[in-house]
Amino acid sequence: MRIAISLLLLVSGMGLGISSGQMAIVNGASFNPSQPLASGSFATIFGQNLCGQTAAGTWISAGVLPTTLGGCSVDVGGSHAMMHYVSPGQINFIMPSGLTPGMAPVTVHTGTQTLDGSVEVASGAPGIFAMNGMGLGQGAMLLANTSNTGPFSVTTNGQTTYVEMFVTGLDLSQPPVVMVGGMSAPVAWFGNAPGYAGLQQINITLPAGMAGAGEVPVTVTSGGNTSNATFMGLLPTNAMMQGMPGWGSGMMVNENMPRAHEVRGMAVNPVNHTALIADRNDDVVRVMSLASNDAVATVTLPSGSHAEAVAVSPDGKMAAVALTAMASVALIDLTQNQAVAVVGTGYYPASMAFYGTNLLVANGGGESVSVIDTGTRAITQSVPVAFGPSGMAIGNGVALVASMQSGQLSMIHLSDYSVSNITLPASSFPAQVAISTAANKAIITNPMFNNVLVLDLASNQVTAVDLGAQALGPGGVVTNGTLAYIAAQMSGAVTVVDLNAAKVTKTFAVDPGPCALGIDPSTGQLVVLAEGTGTLDLIDMSSYGITGRMDAGLTERQGSWTLPLISSITPNSASVGSSFTLTVTGSNLQAVKDIEFHVAAVLGSGGGGGMMGGGMGGNGMGMGAEDSGITVSNLQASADGTRITASVQISNAAATGTHQIRLETAEGEVMGMMLLSEFNVTQ
Repeated sequence: MRIAISLLLLVSGMGLGISSGQMAIVNGASFNPSQPLASGSFATIFGQNLCGQTAAGTWISAGVLPTTLGGCSVDVGGSHAMMHYVSPGQINFIMPSGLTPGMAPVTVHTGTQTLDGSVEVASGAPGIFAMNGMGLGQGAMLLANTSNTGPFSVTTNGQTTYVEMFVTGLDLSQPPVVMVGGMSAPVAWFGNAPGYAGLQQINITLPAGMAGAGEVPVTVTSGGNTSNATFMGLLPTNAMMQGMPGWGSGMMVNENMPRAHEVRGMAVNPVNHTALIADRNDDVVRVMSLASNDAVATVTLPSGSHAEAVAVSPDGKMAAVALTAMASVALIDLTQNQAVAVVGTGYYPASMAFYGTNLLVANGGGESVSVIDTGTRAITQSVPVAFGPSGMAIGNGVALVASMQSGQLSMIHLSDYSVSNITLPASSFPAQVAISTAANKAIITNPMFNNVLVLDLASNQVTAVDLGAQALGPGGVVTNGTLAYIAAQMSGAVTVVDLNAAKVTKTFAVDPGPCALGIDPSTGQLVVLAEGTGTLDLIDMSSYGITGRMDAGLTERQGSWTLPLISSITPNSASVGSSFTLTVTGSNLQAVKDIEFHVAAVLGSGGGGGMMGGGMGGNGMGMGAEDSGITVSNLQASADGTRITASVQISNAAATGTHQIRLETAEGEVMGMMLLSEFNVTQ
């Protein structure tokens, strides 16, 4: 069972990788383009025309796969690689054993030609598999000897909990180092998974001090290299829950059992003194009054969308919530407390920020930030950033994007959306970022090193500030004047940093697992979302005492909203002046009332579902605008919601180039996943 689950992860990753005009060779678990590869590890090649067939390899015997698949093969350093999967855009293979560290040539035999590249080989280059097959989000981890994928308690049947992690690329000559939210997790066993080449396993134990931390990053270091960061959920003990609001009515915690409510993201709306809380398991956003300590509204989101990050517009009239499992964001009208649109972005939208009427979305599964015009509800631009963005903040004319997976910080200049890179200390894992306009400084949390990085926006100089042993696992961060407040998720505390002095001034306790922070400036309150206990703490910023506490999971989901999803479009290309029947396949399509074609950015090397590239040809219509030169009529949906047909006419006035299909539903406008809903108009 345990090995079967891990192999399913490899299959789920197929087709979700980085789209590139050139051949890219990456770790098959992390997909990080800057990471070396180890002998015997899973690897993936992304590109174009890699193989003329699509085929999956079958095991010849225990640990043995074919070296030729679909008429295609891969050689690394002159040795044949075992093949796991081939297609025109992606090849999954296993690095040959015994490769010498250093640069090695790679040759892909496509069946009709050869493609040449190279890869850096290291003795250890670990990657952690993820449940979504994209190398981020929930890690491929199991409660020992079960199929339980978490979250985990620190004890199981009263004894220390053992967790099995599935990885690739370990240097088995020495024990790996596993870090959980900046704390070391003891390694009980590590080695190759029996019978499965390339797949490895690490068994760790969970120290008692990790209880109640919520969802925190996990990394593996081996052979001098550190893996991608996936996440593990850590449940509180029942002792932590006693006395909390809601105790005894749904907040009791059983060992290693998921909770119905799992609050993860939060944003404060200072205009009306409310906090918006995203519940990942219940797929809702709760609007909580900071004055009455009660729920004002519950906004229902598409089922299975895994809502996480939340952002509120400067005027307090609109909110956006990241639907990480749907590669989309939902726009919420806060005057009605109702979701009005779902806009497709790149894979795994991780963080958002409003800039005027635009919404910037960092796509964690790729290398891009999508710019959404909230008026037209369409993507107007895509900005390339470092791989694996996780946090973003806007201020003083720039957007700073922290990329945990690649350890880099990108600065987007909002005047023209040009990008520059900020040098961070080696081996950083920048998670979240906040900007102080008063100090003209930014602060970036670095959870795996238990410090923060203070960036001077005038000089681009970076200063590291150690938070001390009482502030482990820094994650969420917010600024107020020249002070920054950092959520120490592993310690159940908040630390205050003076940005001008670059030093810690105070650390105080809050409820377990603080994951997101906000400020209500008119009341002088710091608002803390504690994932561990599922509570919202109100902190007086003068005394640092908890003045109020709310149950952040107070309300239940109202009704159901199933998001229509596109799996294919036929045809996906047509010329101006043509008429044809469009067929869209997918799921939940019975709710679609109309189809629109919007001019889109061009997918390119930023990939991972993000959109790269510049303008369109044709009539010069701006990106994101509906193309009035394309008309749709006679739309018919099948009763089971798996198929739509419609008559489409493309006039000579239509814009040429890439278009994005948008579905109109009774619940609002829906733009599907970027990679699955493209249509190309040719001359």
